[in-house]
Amino acid sequence: MSSTRRARKEEQKEERRRFIIDAAWQLFQETPYPEVTMAQVAERTRLAKGTLYLYFTTKEELFLAVVDQELAKWFDDVNRHLAHFGASQGEPSAARPRPARGRRGAAETGKDAVASVASILATTLAVRDAMTRLLSILHSVLEQNIGYEAALRFKLSLLAHIERTGALLERCVPSLAPGHGGPILIRMYALLIGLRQVCDPSDVIRDIRSRPDMGLFRIDFSEELRASFAILLSGAIAPPLGAERLGATVLHGVSPVERRRPEG
Repeated sequence: MSSTRRARKEEQKEERRRFIIDAAWQLFQETPYPEVTMAQVAERTRLAKGTLYLYFTTKEELFLAVVDQELAKWFDDVNRHLAHFGASQGEPSAARPRPARGRRGAAETGKDAVASVASILATTLAVRDAMTRLLSILHSVLEQNIGYEAALRFKLSLLAHIERTGALLERCVPSLAPGHGGPILIRMYALLIGLRQVCDPSDVIRDIRSRPDMGLFRIDFSEELRASFAILLSGAIAPPLGAERLGATVLHGVSPVERRRPEG
């Protein structure tokens, strides 16, 4: 087989693979994940079920590829927003370092950046309802019945995205230490999973939440996501709680434990 024909065959295989992924994605938006079957995907793509398994050995592997595709779209979107925000703030560079600010000015700048970045991340996620629902079952379902190669391919793809977006995050939030962008994104992901699950209750819990006395449990996913991201980012750029006060106390020879000790 000539190299041209071989390349064309590989292109056709990749096109078919993307076609299958798109069909599975469409089905998921119409049907809850547990009810989606490989037979339905085969029917939607008009492929034999056996052909489907040549591309994806399990349903979980197929939907892991769906997650990879949709996450790539989200990362591209959020990167554009972060790059635009960074440019509007005047990102520092070797040729043009960030101007010095007083302590109060730096704190205010940090707060503004945190609020804007948290809003960018939360808003771009909240509008992707189906993707966030898939992410909520990524670890518990989709990564449980896949092969090593599929898992490695997904994690390498995710790692590349996180490193790129994490670097953008560090440039957008002045007080975020170098190398902290990636870990912050991982923590945000953990928050996302928890909030997504809390906001997708069973029918009976949804009915209970509608009671007037159950307002505490009626959670606005988008708003809580934004608020949680802002709190997480604020904690990442702030000094340890009470660090300055603790230092002053120790310097004066009185430990916090001694200060709290009741008089006898």
